[in-house]
Amino acid sequence: MSTPIKLYRIALLICLLSLNACTDKDADTSEQKTAAAQPEHHKDEEVPTDIVELTDDQLRIASVQLGQVEYRNLGQLLNLNGRLAVPAQSQVNITALQGGFVRSIPLLPGQPVRKGQLLARVENPDLIGVQQEYAETHSRLTYLEAEFTRQQELSRENVSALKVLQQTTADLNATRARVTGLAQRIRLVGLSPQSALAGRFSATYVITAPVAGVVTDVPATAGQYVQSADVIARLTSSQGLYAELTVFEKDLPQLREGQRVSILLNNEGGKERAGRILYINRAIDADRSVRVVAKLDRPDARLSPNTSLRASLDLGDSRVTALPEAAIVSAEDKDYIFVETDEKAAEHQEHEAKENEHPAEKPDKAGPSARFKQIPVRRGVTEGGYSQVTLPASLNLTKARVVVKGAYALLSQLKAAGGEEEHAH
Repeated sequence: MSTPIKLYRIALLICLLSLNACTDKDADTSEQKTAAAQPEHHKDEEVPTDIVELTDDQLRIASVQLGQVEYRNLGQLLNLNGRLAVPAQSQVNITALQGGFVRSIPLLPGQPVRKGQLLARVENPDLIGVQQEYAETHSRLTYLEAEFTRQQELSRENVSALKVLQQTTADLNATRARVTGLAQRIRLVGLSPQSALAGRFSATYVITAPVAGVVTDVPATAGQYVQSADVIARLTSSQGLYAELTVFEKDLPQLREGQRVSILLNNEGGKERAGRILYINRAIDADRSVRVVAKLDRPDARLSPNTSLRASLDLGDSRVTALPEAAIVSAEDKDYIFVETDEKAAEHQEHEAKENEHPAEKPDKAGPSARFKQIPVRRGVTEGGYSQVTLPASLNLTKARVVVKGAYALLSQLKAAGGEEEHAH
């Protein structure tokens, strides 16, 4: 091949390589421009979802008004839980007075009984022996009393020795004691010593209610043999019923005996009962709580022990941060307020990104007039149209402008915006 042809091929190859390099450079430049024009919201950045934006028309329709957090003297309430309880003497175990067979026990759990009402009949054949012995001993007592009188007369006439009189006196005293003891045993089971003297013996005795109350348990059954210590039934009396409140250790300094308390029983549908603190226990339980006894102003025999209750104690006025009730809204069991902010909502940031990407298509539309941020708070006592609020420490109370009217309209707008975003996704 000649030299001119070689030179021509070399020059052609150099031109092709130069053209390829220019094409790659243009492609890199185009990719850099495209990356630079990419909107910010495509870079996995978090955007606020607790911002709501309103226009002038929306502000007017919602009648939104702004205010500031105030300091007010509001009554402080201490809310407590507890139950109704009765003293130990009002919880009665009914036991057999003497061993025997239960012949009848006409009781049902929940049944009310009056004092002296028959609870059970128990049969014990040994009772016949006790009554028989009482009758015999009583007869001997009668003989010894007559013999004692006779020996006294003989002793005065020096006919009988003094030793016989002393022996008769000792027998008389022992027999009297025996008769008295047997009579008490007979009366203890509800039988009559006079009936025993008349020869009317009975092997069955009855058990009666020592107090008026309600039957809570009947562990015995008819035909069962019970010992003298066995429980055949349990009664609970409403006498002395009190409210037992659970107070945590940190709240104890705020309590004092005689303090008024408002009580709401869980089964009375909001009916309020009044009471007063009677005793404050000094023993602290394992969960760092203390039992406090409150006496009801008006005892009610219809109330049942162990009924759950809620109680509140008025601790007096205290200066606290407060807002009008209309400023606080609730959603999903949480309380919120809305505070004016300069932050932008997620939807507004997306619109700005699109406008920056296509400036020629930017619509001629007015932006929002105000932005509000949803702030979680904790509501306290409410009095006179104002509620105590515990606010985040990051909120500047002197500068924060809070929505005091129209807050529910903002909450609805925020929920609607959240729903549109979820639908879009």
